[in-house]
Amino acid sequence: MDWSLIASIFWKFSLGILLLALTALAGYLCAAVGSLRNSLNSIRNTLNSTESIVNQEIGELIADVDKTVKEVNKELPELLQNLNGLTASLQGISESEIQPTVHNIQEMSGALNQSIQELEELVQKVTGFSGQTIEQAAFFRNQLAVSLADIISLWQGVKAGWDSFSSARPSEPKEETVASGTPTEG
Repeated sequence: MDWSLIASIFWKFSLGILLLALTALAGYLCAAVGSLRNSLNSIRNTLNSTESIVNQEIGELIADVDKTVKEVNKELPELLQNLNGLTASLQGISESEIQPTVHNIQEMSGALNQSIQELEELVQKVTGFSGQTIEQAAFFRNQLAVSLADIISLWQGVKAGWDSFSSARPSEPKEETVASGTPTEG
């Protein structure tokens, strides 16, 4: 029995099993990376759609509130002027009867001014919140892009290593020749 032949067969058999195992591992890794890539694309698409919805909806809300505040601000001086003119006319007619009413109107004007100031502060807060929300969404989108780039780089490294391994390995292993001599039986 020739031990070198047995060793050669064992070596080839072991190498074949190892190559099958590496092929299965590479297939599993490809499937896992593909699944991860699909998941990351789904997350990125969700973040992009969320960002666009937030931009659109909050932008419209802020525009509507800003428009309302501007309209109230435009009409407020005219309203205050009319109130002041009415107050002056009524005071001229009967100061003793109208004085309590004038006082109430002035308090209402002050409360209205205060409400408008609070509304403007609310608009400013909503605008700040919207800006922060957009910045956070952009930050998470950028973080996801960096992670995706890292995964793609890892895959390219694995692929380059596999290509290098494949090109360095000969296509068919050569048979070793046994030195000619007389075999001895033992």
